[in-house]
Amino acid sequence: MSTPTALPERVRRWCAEALGDEVLGAERLGGGITDAIWRIRTRSGSAILRWLDPDHPYAADAPQWVVREALGLRLTRGSAVPAPVLLASDPDGVATGGWANLSTFLPGRVRLDRLGPAALDALADVALAVHAVDVDAHQAPPPFTSWAPAVLEVPGWARRPALWAEAIDRSRGPRPPTAQHLIHRDFHPGNTLWEGDAVTGLIDWAETSWGPSDLDVAHACSNFAMLHTVDDALAFAATYERRGGRLDPDLEARRYWTGLDVLGFLPDPGPVVVALTRQRPDLDAEGVRHRLEDLLAVALRG
Repeated sequence: MSTPTALPERVRRWCAEALGDEVLGAERLGGGITDAIWRIRTRSGSAILRWLDPDHPYAADAPQWVVREALGLRLTRGSAVPAPVLLASDPDGVATGGWANLSTFLPGRVRLDRLGPAALDALADVALAVHAVDVDAHQAPPPFTSWAPAVLEVPGWARRPALWAEAIDRSRGPRPPTAQHLIHRDFHPGNTLWEGDAVTGLIDWAETSWGPSDLDVAHACSNFAMLHTVDDALAFAATYERRGGRLDPDLEARRYWTGLDVLGFLPDPGPVVVALTRQRPDLDAEGVRHRLEDLLAVALRG
């Protein structure tokens, strides 16, 4: 199974009807492991399309991704979150033969370089804005799910197997009673757009969930560690709290959330992260693995 190299005509017609304009072109932008994001160009501008067809490798997850993303964009509209605006949604595939969301195009570029203090402040402020969105109980998104494999095993590449065994044991215990609210769930630098040190967009809302701030912060920290250093990860977490963010004050709870996120990258984050970061040819799989393990060590033993 593979994704089509050209956007089918029925999908183009659906976009044209939603936009009220002729579609002049459709350019695949990739979009992480799903490779399902397109830039739709019209005479009046651009829009962003997420479309997965029934033959897509991740077709089984497509319906929930489209529904979660549409909900996330609806919940954040009018808030301080720099999220796209939802223009149209096809959650059951009636119109497009797949599952689709069409949203506004946001300016900016992805930054995978190290962020200085001003940029860290800006990124933390976006996380704060997400977590501050007021959501009525009947509109709440589904609860977050763990991304850890169903069968958890200490990875063969681990330098400190006992560390991973401890994280696995902790993940099997009761979840801490940490306060929960709207979270992006896939919050990290690769899902933000920038102009200089200003965040112009928070994108890829396919995992919109109800969960703790700690999980969004932990996921960002995991990515900072893999892309840069553990110090960069810790700097973001500290910035989030300094800017007014609330994390669970219980140290054991923090260890749980960090460990849960790190386990979500098993069995091997190396090849995946390297493949997704064309902007960072300096990254290598071994370095990614080791830095993620270093973050786990600081979280559990630091």
